[in-house]
Amino acid sequence: MISTGISGLDEMLGSGIPEGSKVLYSLEPGVDGQLFMISTLSCALAKKQSCLVVLPNTTVDAFRNDVQAMYGPRPDLAMAPVTFFDAIDWERILKSSRSPEGRARELQARIRKLCRQHDVDIIFVYFDLLNEEFGTDAAAVIFISVQEMERKNGITLIIEHLNLEGPDLPEHFIRDMKFDLVLAIRSSFRPFPQFNYFTLVHTSWADLPVRSVPFIIGEGRIIPYIPRIVVTGPASSGKSTFVLNAADEGHSVDRKAQEGGMTTVALDFGWIRWKDFDITLYGTPGQERFDSLLPSYLGHAMGALLIIDATNADQLPRARLLSDMIARRRIPFAVVVNKNDLTGTLDPELIRRVLAISNEVPLYQISATRKTDVNFVLESLVDSITQFRY
Repeated sequence: MISTGISGLDEMLGSGIPEGSKVLYSLEPGVDGQLFMISTLSCALAKKQSCLVVLPNTTVDAFRNDVQAMYGPRPDLAMAPVTFFDAIDWERILKSSRSPEGRARELQARIRKLCRQHDVDIIFVYFDLLNEEFGTDAAAVIFISVQEMERKNGITLIIEHLNLEGPDLPEHFIRDMKFDLVLAIRSSFRPFPQFNYFTLVHTSWADLPVRSVPFIIGEGRIIPYIPRIVVTGPASSGKSTFVLNAADEGHSVDRKAQEGGMTTVALDFGWIRWKDFDITLYGTPGQERFDSLLPSYLGHAMGALLIIDATNADQLPRARLLSDMIARRRIPFAVVVNKNDLTGTLDPELIRRVLAISNEVPLYQISATRKTDVNFVLESLVDSITQFRY
């Protein structure tokens, strides 16, 4: 298997990309997604896989300098015995061949020769200039043909392409050119202002759902990132306990309530590093006087959890109000029935009826004091977030 260098993505793919696959990294205009190709290349070189990089639009030195300027030093890219076909090589073909057909034949012969000379395992192609020169299909066929002619060597083909044609282009690669993995790198303005995300559009080797995962770039790597999950619910339902048990680092701002217990007066914060995701949890106060703040918290949330005390039926009307506020945001959310380890718990179907939630909204019966229960809820919500259509 070939690692993408992004452990969250590799896990979704079943530990990586099978050798001999055809892979498309499809970038939307304006998205900082070039690191996907760099990350996969760097990881392949670190594992001593023989790589050929086709970059007809720039020179090797300029490519290395640009990568270092954008993402920091990449020792594998700088020192490994990687083979390049660059702008200088492409210029020679332009001078020697007058017709597009002749240039295509010469390019194919050159790529095949390099694959044989260097026993290449993976071809990385920066596709845009060749797409302009030959057209999408003809440019892709040059490399697909090499891959097929060298089939016994199990060469993997990975293409990075700036998609100016919209959603039909990835489908064309899947349907007509039989690509095995198509990953679309996109941007969106909802529900969080201007975030980048990658969508697992297609995998040929596994029946996987379409997943969209927000990401940030930090320290020269891609980090799957969920900037905000809101944890809300009536007072004393167990929100603070849930957030603190979920988080690697957490902070709660509590004071003594009039009834004698503790109540949150600001926000509970939790920071989680989970399966290569960075996640921030926001636990909100449960009293009605804080309701005016909840829409602003939900406005930038990618998911929400409604916590309910399983032993307190008096909370249900209040929980119904909060549930309606979440539902209006049209984000993935779940109902978490807490304190289910105690006696006298409410019937789940009664809770669904009072909250007026459909069976499509998950309802989990847990104890927030058990970390395994909390982790299961979070894992399920993250799974729903990654399958949400932005």
